[in-house]
Amino acid sequence: WLDESIIQDITPKLLGEWPNTYTYTKALSEYLIQQEKGNLNIAIIRPSIVGASWHEPFPGWIDSFNGTSGIFVAAGKGILRTAIANNEAVADMIPVDVAINLTLAAGWYTAVHRPKNLLVYNCTTGGINPFFWGEMEQCVMSTFKRNPLEQAFRTPNAHLTSNYLINQYWITVSHKVPAIL
Repeated sequence: WLDESIIQDITPKLLGEWPNTYTYTKALSEYLIQQEKGNLNIAIIRPSIVGASWHEPFPGWIDSFNGTSGIFVAAGKGILRTAIANNEAVADMIPVDVAINLTLAAGWYTAVHRPKNLLVYNCTTGGINPFFWGEMEQCVMSTFKRNPLEQAFRTPNAHLTSNYLINQYWITVSHKVPAIL
């Protein structure tokens, strides 16, 4: 309901030291839970990037193409050819079944032990088993070249770059020109 210019003006003031609205609203939600929990025993689960399953219900299971799963499928079908990412940054993905199992275990523990303090669980792997976006690119592309997806638009050949100009070049050459043709 606010005018777009007002939103643009107040957003930096609201964010303060938070890098973006996503992290800010997550922190705001956790703060509200802490303030309003009363006598309820509460636990907060903070998964990193949730991806396809590890084991349950079967390896590789997903129920949607949101987030990274959609990006990987678009790359595997040859539709996505370039994206901006830092190849040296940790691709901290957690399998959906691991996040769900932690949620169930934390719920059980909180209900049985009734801890006095709010417990926060960070469900991540990057600190103990880092996997970088550059490695992810190689792994995903080699997987799709060995095991092509059905009805692929063209041969998978996606690349990650942190360079804006290189990314714009590849968007033009690999996305826009083929779309026009």
